Amino acid sequence: MSVLTLIAAGLITYVSRVAAFALLPPIRGRLADLVQRLPAPLFAALAALSLSDIEGGFVNPPILVAMGCALISTRWSSLLITLASGLGGYLVASLIW
Repeated sequence: MSVLTLIAAGLITYVSRVAAFALLPPIRGRLADLVQRLPAPLFAALAALSLSDIEGGFVNPPILVAMGCALISTRWSSLLITLASGLGGYLVASLIW
């Protein structure tokens, strides 16, 4: 995965969330509870898929570092911080490996 592809995926994710908040009315009730809990399992599923390659092994070290940095930054509950942390981890690890 190239850095440009990673940035594009992050931008698409962030812009779609901002657009949903700006254009759609707020959700109330039980659906709001479900939507509030959704990012953690969704992130876990995306992380699990991102960490395995076609043969079933692990991917290269920069992607592992990016996932670790993104995972650590989720405590701030900000998608922008999580994306920036993952991208930063990937870029730094790419320089090392």
